[in-house]
Amino acid sequence: MRDDVENGAPDAVLLEALRDGDIDAGEALFRRHAEPLRRIAAGWVTQPTERDDLVAEAFVRVLTIIRAGGGPRENLRPYLAVTMRNLVAKWSRHRNRVELYGTAPATEEATAAAGAEELVILRSNARLAWTAYCALPGRWRTVLWRCEAEGDSPKVVAPLLGVSPNGASVLALRAREGLRQAFLQAQVPDAGTPCCREARRRMGAWLRGGVPDRRANLITAHLAGCEPCRTVVTRLDEVNREMPPGARAASA
Repeated sequence: MRDDVENGAPDAVLLEALRDGDIDAGEALFRRHAEPLRRIAAGWVTQPTERDDLVAEAFVRVLTIIRAGGGPRENLRPYLAVTMRNLVAKWSRHRNRVELYGTAPATEEATAAAGAEELVILRSNARLAWTAYCALPGRWRTVLWRCEAEGDSPKVVAPLLGVSPNGASVLALRAREGLRQAFLQAQVPDAGTPCCREARRRMGAWLRGGVPDRRANLITAHLAGCEPCRTVVTRLDEVNREMPPGARAASA
């Protein structure tokens, strides 16, 4: 089946293989349809991270149905698009019922409730941590607050977000990493010259390995010739070393 996957087999062939338990077929379907679906999702949600969450959750739901023997037999994308549309409607209803804290919690209260490393940051610098938290997409803020500050399990939070318990767990992992990147980014000073702006705009994510290769290479090349930006990265790296590893290592 791997040869069929690599040779661009039609959806019908890959779907049948997936029903037979071929994991490679599922990965091939994701690679084929993920980017077009992100473009569709852009018409419904504005945050890139929310588009990724929407596409990922749609794939999880649809591929689960397919592996159980149901779902489409030929063209997968329309089925995924309908699933995304239904998820958007459901998430919108849930979002309208979610009450988020509008002001920063007192540091002492937050640290008393905190159980994860992200909220422990509040003890040393509440303002930076809160700035980073507020920069996150709404769904990430919700899952972090409910799971980390209030101690709810993914199973409890899942209905609130309109996802499966597994989906809530994945969302929480993405949100934690997003908070780490945002916390670093909140410490990046404004660029003194226009040529530094693009590198500094994603410096927190770059340091955590969260930037696509092409853009990461551009930032790396800029740092090679820019001493002020290298100084910023050196200081950020000291903070980053106190955090769990990111998706991949980046070095200044």
